Amino acid sequence: MTVKNRQLMVGLSHPGYKMELNYNQELLKSLLSTLIRHRPECAFMKADRLVFFHSRYHPLKAEDPRTVPRYRELARGDFQTLPEDEALRERFERIRHWIRKNRENAL
Repeated sequence: MTVKNRQLMVGLSHPGYKMELNYNQELLKSLLSTLIRHRPECAFMKADRLVFFHSRYHPLKAEDPRTVPRYRELARGDFQTLPEDEALRERFERIRHWIRKNRENAL
């Protein structure tokens, strides 16, 4: 992360993080201005524009598992497997299996 020419540029290790931050850019600008107003020592982060980019240059150390976003599985796997094609029916059953496994492993 760096600030140049009143642009806050943030390199991210995953394209999903970039997409999420771009989606919430106005909220982040508002939070940044509030932070600067309440913490003058953060004035160096003042920026008119936020730029997020996927960087392939990031530390090779493992991420702290407490900071990796986790989501609870919302699907229940309650669907009928009607296809008469045996291979297709087997795939649906595998999907059901993984949905139920993800629900068990949820936070």
